[in-house]
Amino acid sequence: MNPAQDESAAAVRVLRTIGEGLSRLGLALAAMALLVVILFNFVNVVLRYVFLHSLPWAEELMLYLMIFAVYAGAVSVAWEQRHIRLAGVLNFAPPRFRRALEIFSSLVLVGILCPIVYSSATVVSFLFEFGEHSDALEAPMWIPQSVIPAALGMIALIAVVRIIVPDLAPRRIAYDDIERI
Repeated sequence: MNPAQDESAAAVRVLRTIGEGLSRLGLALAAMALLVVILFNFVNVVLRYVFLHSLPWAEELMLYLMIFAVYAGAVSVAWEQRHIRLAGVLNFAPPRFRRALEIFSSLVLVGILCPIVYSSATVVSFLFEFGEHSDALEAPMWIPQSVIPAALGMIALIAVVRIIVPDLAPRRIAYDDIERI
């Protein structure tokens, strides 16, 4: 291999490592958020039916954590390429057209996500500027709302990186490997 190929291979390894790290982090954060939801739900049920008192802000917190879990998990799903896409079309397309269809699919995804990211980031900045707070939790509203542009922006970035670096496919775990785990 020449030095340019070594640098290219090293860059792909770095991008793959970053992507896989973000994927694992997203899954871990989503799992932790859901565990906290379960914990607060259990505590609130016990408080309500045993002590006739509940945490008035717990339901709002659980809602924000569930939304966070969905978006954190979505980043992982996008990296692993397990999101809804034209898999049937890609699998049955002639090999010479697959790359073009993958690029088209990624461009459509980026084209849809960019206006959503822009709009939601604008809403987050307004919420920050106006100092809006949630009703029960009294948390600054820009904090839970910022999850949306951050996660969707990362998904769009993943799609763009996959267009530029086509051999960035994640290492998939085979079904046989899952049985051994």
